[in-house]
Amino acid sequence: MMPAASSSLPSPRLHRRRPFIDCRRWQPDGRDVTNRSPSHELIDLFGKMLEELGLPATPDPRVEGYPLMGSFWPTAGITLAYVVGVWLWREHLNRKRNLSRKSTTNGYTVPKAAQPAQRYDLVKILMIIYNIAMVIYSGFLVIETLIMISRAGYTLGCVPLDRGTGELSIRLVNIGYLFYFSKFIEMLDTVFFLWRGKLDQVTFLHVFHHAAMPPSIWWGVKYAPGGIVFMFPLANSFVHVIMYTYYGLAAMGAYRFLWWKKYLTVLQMVQFVIFLLHQSQVFTYNRDCDYPKVFPAAICFYAAVFLVLFGNFYVKAYWKRERLSKADWDAAAKKTSSVTTNGHVSNGVLKHHQNGVVNSAAATSHSKDSKKAV
Repeated sequence: MMPAASSSLPSPRLHRRRPFIDCRRWQPDGRDVTNRSPSHELIDLFGKMLEELGLPATPDPRVEGYPLMGSFWPTAGITLAYVVGVWLWREHLNRKRNLSRKSTTNGYTVPKAAQPAQRYDLVKILMIIYNIAMVIYSGFLVIETLIMISRAGYTLGCVPLDRGTGELSIRLVNIGYLFYFSKFIEMLDTVFFLWRGKLDQVTFLHVFHHAAMPPSIWWGVKYAPGGIVFMFPLANSFVHVIMYTYYGLAAMGAYRFLWWKKYLTVLQMVQFVIFLLHQSQVFTYNRDCDYPKVFPAAICFYAAVFLVLFGNFYVKAYWKRERLSKADWDAAAKKTSSVTTNGHVSNGVLKHHQNGVVNSAAATSHSKDSKKAV
């Protein structure tokens, strides 16, 4: 007869595979988390990282009743719908453009769908109204922010987190929320570009900028409106006043007043430098500032990324082109039917659009008429 198995030997059922990452070492209270899914562990780790950076334990109760502030998922859903919708619309326009080019190469022309002549006038009117409205909206945010921070005694130094219920505190919360909501309205920039078929306008920089803003600002308004991050809506709204003024003048056809286009890009880069200098103080000489550091850190990251992207755009669109001599520019234009520049030619008429394409032959023959183009 076989001897009985020793009771000291462990049961095979107790031999569990050791997880790749033992997440229990991250639990200060010693809780057993071996049965939790990896997604829960990642969420816990992310939450602890945010707590280390000073994220408040609870959301700001003053914004509970604001639209879209009850949960993060509506904001994420709208942003995802924007990105997917832009991609699908852009692919559709690309297919139509490629079909048109292929039909022209093969010697026949695909007839265009009949469109009312008033359509482009309608688009132009809507663009003018939209840009004027955004100038007013952004201007209101600038003026209201300046009034509130002056009354509240804000300085360029540390401004601690304030969850008061006084009039000034509530109005500062409203400014933060209106700034957040404006980022959804600004998605109409892309709609107008695609509506007019300006695919060259819908770049990675453009889509990334509009898609990144609402989700990131939501967290700031939800947990820590006001405080030292007041510089973000103030400077950004001021830049948008100038930017939408430019777009409005372009929609009206006032191109003779738009010689300062490249300086608009410079102004945007200056804005990002201001963000970096102002928000980084909580990590350098003002470490004792009583404000959640996760939000200044996010603003610094955002500013650094967009400073690089806008700087790259400026170098390609202006600096390199200005360094070319006129002879080199003309020689390069003769080698191809189109060159990258700051305008767009449609039916032989020069139109003013950022990052567009100019047909060199048409631009040369209609250089005088281009100043009067709409």
